[in-house]
Amino acid sequence: MQKFIAVFYTTSILCLGACHSSKEKQSVAINNTEENLKTTDEAPSFFPVTDFFLGQLKETEGLPVTPLKITITGNRQDSLWLKKEDIRVFTSPFLSPVIDSTFTQNYFVEKSFMDQTINAVTFSYDPKNKLPDSIKLNHWDVYIDPQKNTVQRIYLVKDENIDGKNITTQLTWKVNKWCSIRTIIQQAGKDPLIKEVIMKWDFE
Repeated sequence: MQKFIAVFYTTSILCLGACHSSKEKQSVAINNTEENLKTTDEAPSFFPVTDFFLGQLKETEGLPVTPLKITITGNRQDSLWLKKEDIRVFTSPFLSPVIDSTFTQNYFVEKSFMDQTINAVTFSYDPKNKLPDSIKLNHWDVYIDPQKNTVQRIYLVKDENIDGKNITTQLTWKVNKWCSIRTIIQQAGKDPLIKEVIMKWDFE
């Protein structure tokens, strides 16, 4: 467990550093990682999910490509090209609430395991106790490639009830490739309505 956590902390900072171009920033990040590892017993640290998303956004917005938005509803699929200013609008559900060490430590518990089926070290987060009504996020996973020591994917789940409808939002971020927002609306006596919207910026 400690070995996995050490790999996880190092990976998170290295990935954040990779979102910046300067080696100086990477060096500072690595030094900060070492300092965090020394003080783990006093102040536990967790993967800064929101900071990672912001780093990915900055990198994506600087790419010489136009992201493609794909909407899937039932058997129907529509596509359109996004403007640069639309990228943050699309990804806003990923940025709230802010997932940092304080938020995680206050409300969630971390578990880790090696998933052989997908060849990834998985860090999962679930509520310690009943969450305040203001917090819709109730679970997330961070998947680490154990060979490359890089983040592969981040998956989040939000739940809320509006006018008798249970709305589940599944957010998936495939690092450096695409992100998706899948919404499932369930109402008593009716079939669930499922809609998925994908933003893709890597076309290789």
